[in-house]
Amino acid sequence: MSTDITPLKVDEVQLYELARLANLTIDERIFKILLELLKLNIKPEAILQVLKVLAKQGQSSADK
Repeated sequence: MSTDITPLKVDEVQLYELARLANLTIDERIFKILLELLKLNIKPEAILQVLKVLAKQGQSSADK
């Protein structure tokens, strides 16, 4: 996976807009990274598990 984030393609922009219409707040750069992970055949369940761990760590460090 490359470190530079390319602009969203037309179909990715449409998917991003759909997510926003569903009231999902997500940074466009994070959205692009998630799409790249899915294109690399990373299981969505694995991505979700990592995101849950990161969210939990973020909450615990915010509580300190």
